[in-house]
Amino acid sequence: MAGQDIQLHDTTLRDGARPAGRALPVDDRLAVARCLDGLGVGFIEGGRPGAAEDTEFFRRAAGELRLACAVLVACGVVRAPGASAATDPRTRELLAAGTPVVTLAAVSDSRRVERAPGTNLAENLAAVGGTVRHLVRAGRRVLLDAEHFFDGHRANREYALEVVRTAAEAGAETVVLCDGDGGRPADEVGAVVSDTLYGTGVELGVHCRGGAGRAVAGSVAAVAAGARQVRGTVSGYGWRRDADLLSVAAHLIVTRGAAALSGGSAALGAAVAESAGRAVEVVSWQVGAESAGGDRSRSSASVLLRVDGVATAATASGGGAVEALDRAVHRALDPVLPGVRRLRLTGHLARVPAGHAGTAGTAGTAGTAGTARVVASFADGDGRLDTVGVAADTGAAFLRALLEAVRRLTARERHGDGRTADRGPSAAHGPTLTEPTLTGTD
Repeated sequence: MAGQDIQLHDTTLRDGARPAGRALPVDDRLAVARCLDGLGVGFIEGGRPGAAEDTEFFRRAAGELRLACAVLVACGVVRAPGASAATDPRTRELLAAGTPVVTLAAVSDSRRVERAPGTNLAENLAAVGGTVRHLVRAGRRVLLDAEHFFDGHRANREYALEVVRTAAEAGAETVVLCDGDGGRPADEVGAVVSDTLYGTGVELGVHCRGGAGRAVAGSVAAVAAGARQVRGTVSGYGWRRDADLLSVAAHLIVTRGAAALSGGSAALGAAVAESAGRAVEVVSWQVGAESAGGDRSRSSASVLLRVDGVATAATASGGGAVEALDRAVHRALDPVLPGVRRLRLTGHLARVPAGHAGTAGTAGTAGTAGTARVVASFADGDGRLDTVGVAADTGAAFLRALLEAVRRLTARERHGDGRTADRGPSAAHGPTLTEPTLTGTD
């Protein structure tokens, strides 16, 4: 990774705004493009010339859009079977859009080529090479989308690699390996990228899809394997569950020291990483009961945390499990994160599924089936901070809610504003905490 520039390629205006009900008018698309440029992405896909609104967008963008970091990209497909790129209407529309960069989609799965009417494996390669060559001669930078590449690599590796080689030999500067259906495991994405890089020597990108963080995980694995471009949308917006570019950028900055991100993308990654606050990891935790004399009992809690990789531990007691955990976390964090001292728990509400061992104010058995949800309220100076934690039991859920409050507080301190005023609930699921996730007993 050292010295390697990673390009972020945003497809929000294409994949994100394509479905019915999400299509944006041209004025809004221009505004979104300016925002994306302000974030620092390297490429912005504006749509497919030929459709009325896309054609109008590119026409207006030529006169109204002034981009400081990003390059506007028009998207299309390789020429029709048997046609010439010079006379193919779709190729002409791409050139008419006037963008310096174009993205071409081409099928790289041999089975899909063989099922398509009017073409065959050789003709598909000819369409790839001919269209890329024509656009390069016309002065365009060309990026090739190798559609359904991972399925194609599994079914017919040699043909999939030949599509990559053909595009590069014709002048494509990057070939992007696309996971058409999405959800591919990250280790498989990394292995295929590595094999393709070794087998072709071509500069590669990746376009992963899939919910539950799989697209981000696949993108990060691809970069680790040698990919130099990552495609996705802001916050994973869109019906195809594209990779969230913000999460990818933050991950590269935080975990890989990615001065790796190129140009404005480096500024984006640094800003997103900074907004994540300090990295606090829960290594282990435990809640138990202790006698307070007579028939009274109190809860005791112990936590082992890591702050930016440095271990800190503490124990404390309280009237209930939540109070004991709150005090233990403060004892562990206050010496290393002084700003956390002013974060004061003012109340919490726990919801536990029927049949679950945990109840409000106690920690259910760790690992019990079901999901507990804790809404925690904190005073922060003159302001208020509400967070939500979700986990297998109330103790773990409260820890998630508490550490989400810590994250948000430290993030604001990095921006010079320690006061958090009237913020609404923020759900704290797994991504808030560095893995391994919460473990504990009670």
